[in-house]
Amino acid sequence: VPAAAICLSSSVFIYETSLSISLVENLFPEPLSVSHFEEDEKEKKWTTTAHYEEKPDKTTIKEQISSILNIDIQSYEVEISKVENIDWVSHVQKGLKPVRAGRFFIHGSHDSDKAENEPYSILIDAAQAFGTAHHGTTEGCLKAISELSETHKPKNILDLGAGSGILAIAASMVFKGATIIASDIDPISVKVAKTNDDLNRPVNSNNAKITHICGDALNDKTIEETAPFELLIANILAKPLIAMAPDITNAVAPDGTLLLSGILDVQSDDVIEAYVAEGLTHIKTDLIGEWTTSLFHKKG
Repeated sequence: VPAAAICLSSSVFIYETSLSISLVENLFPEPLSVSHFEEDEKEKKWTTTAHYEEKPDKTTIKEQISSILNIDIQSYEVEISKVENIDWVSHVQKGLKPVRAGRFFIHGSHDSDKAENEPYSILIDAAQAFGTAHHGTTEGCLKAISELSETHKPKNILDLGAGSGILAIAASMVFKGATIIASDIDPISVKVAKTNDDLNRPVNSNNAKITHICGDALNDKTIEETAPFELLIANILAKPLIAMAPDITNAVAPDGTLLLSGILDVQSDDVIEAYVAEGLTHIKTDLIGEWTTSLFHKKG
């Protein structure tokens, strides 16, 4: 458990993620973890936090940061504080309120009592995989799946980059006759998704079966043998979605539907352009916060 944390803040415009990488690779002693995020977009203020098992020497750390990043450390605020030894996962979970996205009601185990009369409730606790519906991308995909369930009946579904498995679970509830694959490149995410699937699959449930696989995007034998998909969901990031546009498009069945998210509003036009160039028809794009979710159709 981390015993101390260093917090480095500045109003200087630092946007490169290489800052975090440089700190991880060169600070001594090496921190357990480093995070780097933007606190204030207008003022261009970023914060980097490093966690240690034991309290490091502040003067030594400041000298290293100054040398590694070639900066005047006096322009930055450097703080060292103790991190309490508590169950942080449980702590975070208690702060996550239930989310309603379309017909779905997503909640943590601490709010299970609130889901008793919800026919499409999904239990997802915070874990080492992305997807609790508290992020605009996941919420947007859940709403889109809810809407699609009113008009579509896909029989073959792929959740690419499934993370916690929440989207595959939602699809299994509303597309009961479908075959569903939930794929992720991260083995920890796959393990979490399997656990979440079991937790949300009551005894004698007629929810669609989900096959969980750990694979490199579309380069997986199971996916290749099962493609094309009548519904393909990819909640990843804009750059890989653009790079994978030809392969993802090919994996969508004629007259099939493509649901994309993980895309910032400022990146949305580029993603749409990439898939329209592959012959897909852009149906609509919804915005939640600064994140977009886009729906496409492939002509039969």
